Amino acid sequence: MTPYRVLAVLLLVASLAACAPWQRVDPTDRSLARRDDYTLELPAGWVRRTADSNDVFITRDGPALNVILVNRQPHDRKLPQTKRPTSPDMLPHELGELAIAEWRRSEATANLEVLANVPAIVGGRPAVRVHVRYRNERGLPIERLMVALADARGRLSLLYEAPAIVYFQRGLADFEAMVASVRFNSTP
Repeated sequence: MTPYRVLAVLLLVASLAACAPWQRVDPTDRSLARRDDYTLELPAGWVRRTADSNDVFITRDGPALNVILVNRQPHDRKLPQTKRPTSPDMLPHELGELAIAEWRRSEATANLEVLANVPAIVGGRPAVRVHVRYRNERGLPIERLMVALADARGRLSLLYEAPAIVYFQRGLADFEAMVASVRFNSTP
């Protein structure tokens, strides 16, 4: 191989590495700050998708086996299934009911079973904790746990989803620790 071909191959490999869609969570600095809004600690041993519309998209074993999504949306951005907006004065249980209605309208989660819809606290603010189970198109039971709140900046949701068999319990402690680590940078 000529030196020019070697150089071209090396440049191609380097450019592909720079565009890597996944990045391992740095065990020495797991802190993540978003939009001068909140900070949280990512779980060690997970990987993060670097180009995603969510604030955070992480997985430990692959998106089909476990995923944590963190998303902040403005109130005027309507939910895709129910076409409803949220508001800063929305109570946590109202946000929980809206999330359940949203998921029930989706074909993928139409067979939803609500396991819990209870109050929670995130970063010292009132929130809701919604735990559901559904079966995917192959009949595999999937569990989803969402902790969410509405404040002046919009709606913030932290969602964890994994197959109910083994994987949900395996990553649950990491999700709980991540939710507990949320700190807001300003008052609501």
